[in-house]
Amino acid sequence: MVVKDLKFRILIDNTSNAGLLTEHGFALWVECDDKIILFDTGQNTDNSGILFKNAEALGCDLAKVDMLVLSHGHYDHTGSISEFLAINPTVSVVCHPQALLAQRYSIYPDKAPRQIAMPEKHRLAIQSLPDEQVRLLSEAEHLFPGVGFSGAIPRKHQQEDTGGPFFLDEAKITPDLIHDDISMWFETEQGLVILTGCCHSGLINTVQHIQSVTREQKIAGIIGGLHLNRASEQRLQVTCDALTDWQPEFIIPCHCTGEVAIDFLKAYLAEKIIDGGSGLIKKVC
Repeated sequence: MVVKDLKFRILIDNTSNAGLLTEHGFALWVECDDKIILFDTGQNTDNSGILFKNAEALGCDLAKVDMLVLSHGHYDHTGSISEFLAINPTVSVVCHPQALLAQRYSIYPDKAPRQIAMPEKHRLAIQSLPDEQVRLLSEAEHLFPGVGFSGAIPRKHQQEDTGGPFFLDEAKITPDLIHDDISMWFETEQGLVILTGCCHSGLINTVQHIQSVTREQKIAGIIGGLHLNRASEQRLQVTCDALTDWQPEFIIPCHCTGEVAIDFLKAYLAEKIIDGGSGLIKKVC
């Protein structure tokens, strides 16, 4: 069964498309047939209330969201969860189990360890919900007819690393492979529309996994963070080659994709690229 009505509204992004507030984070409002999905909740830098302010500016009533889907458990995608649940206490919540990990670090050689896990109050808010309200999914599954949750994504292309020095401990003993990184897909008459949060699993790994699960090869569009901000030129080229093969109708790179990577993509796929940013509205079908 294909989705007949699909529209995206970017609530939070690193840049602004329509004069809305910005931050290092990502949140997307999805209108899909008769369902409303909130995909991630941004960072809520300095308790700015950005999710609620931008939602109001775009005419999005967060109390009407049917399902909250979390792309992974990093701070810049999971801010404002407890505040959101306060106004929508019965919403369904879907994420990978490891999105709720309490200790996760970004550790660069010249910097002190930085905690990047979901903030504790938001993790506890999810864990306090009734069991039937929270779905912790490790495998691919349909959430609604024509709408899928990727589950953990196999890492078959080794050049697609997680995009950063991520660890589960401050001593840098255990790397964090971010197995909770998930994407969503929407089955349309034009093909698959793929929604990513940070795409720590890599875009090629992600798309090929979803193609395998759905047995659909046609990619109609891609929207979300691609985590190419530290990618080598070789990886950027391989990614461009894959996108050229897939021939999506549109690509909307957001959040952690990076300006250099976006310029690289535009050099090869200019007619496909749509600039993201808080406030962007994309009607797919």
